[in-house]
Amino acid sequence: MRPATDFVVLATAGLALAVPLLPCQQGLGASDAAVQTTPPPRENSDARAQYALARRYARGDGVPQDHAKAAECLRKAAEQGYAPAQNDLGAYYAKGLGVKQDYTEAAKWYRKAADQGDALGQYSMGRCCLLGRGLPKDKEAALKWYRQSADQNQPEAQCALGNLFFFGEDVKQDCVEAAKWLRKAAEQGYVGAMNNLGFLYEHGTGVPIDIKEAARWYRAGAEKNDPKAQANLGIMYDEGTGGLQRDLVEALKWFTLSASQDDPIGKKYQLDYDRDSRLTEDQVAEARRRANEFRAALRKPKP
Repeated sequence: MRPATDFVVLATAGLALAVPLLPCQQGLGASDAAVQTTPPPRENSDARAQYALARRYARGDGVPQDHAKAAECLRKAAEQGYAPAQNDLGAYYAKGLGVKQDYTEAAKWYRKAADQGDALGQYSMGRCCLLGRGLPKDKEAALKWYRQSADQNQPEAQCALGNLFFFGEDVKQDCVEAAKWLRKAAEQGYVGAMNNLGFLYEHGTGVPIDIKEAARWYRAGAEKNDPKAQANLGIMYDEGTGGLQRDLVEALKWFTLSASQDDPIGKKYQLDYDRDSRLTEDQVAEARRRANEFRAALRKPKP
């Protein structure tokens, strides 16, 4: 039987400073969608130019990577009222990139972006309110900001809302509402929601039980290198469920990938395979070959 911890706890741990705009994650370009919906400031052309330069410094694109210079350019754009730069500057303060780490300052800039209707700024404010980073904890305010962001189709906020409604720790538990928001995020390709949506379908929580649909979302997350989804997909191959033919080699491939990212469920099943000697040496070698092939494909630059 699978362990009972398959649902990723993103409602708390996954939100703490998981800033979507930092170059170590998605890069400053992650807020391009917000640029399209944010009203242009008066000095729009100069603000956009400063913002574009900040992105280059953050990435090391044609210039030496320099977070201090990136922060300086972000400030120039943010002070002109450019919401994407305000949110990104908040992210720099939250992480201490190019500036001294300062959660209060981060929250200040997030709020400026959020007040302009910027979806990422609203998401960032929701996270700050939920965790009490730079301002007092306020679950009602967090829910308000998350909803505003999610209503603009921001997948991070949709996933956060889904997780909050699933756990019911900061809001009244509502698994139907959880499934609704997780599905919206997952259908946008947001990997953080895919495993959790699969979990709901597998267990009939907030949605009717649909093992094949669960397998579909586990696979979607697994192929995006989510270790929880990889472990769950491996279990389905191990058991021959979800419309999948039982395939222990394929199961071990996914357990190996999951375990290599320190997922406890993936590590447990990989260890079980090692102890049981249920596969031949050739089969183990094939599972490892498939895992290595998967990793190599991930490293290939996308066209």
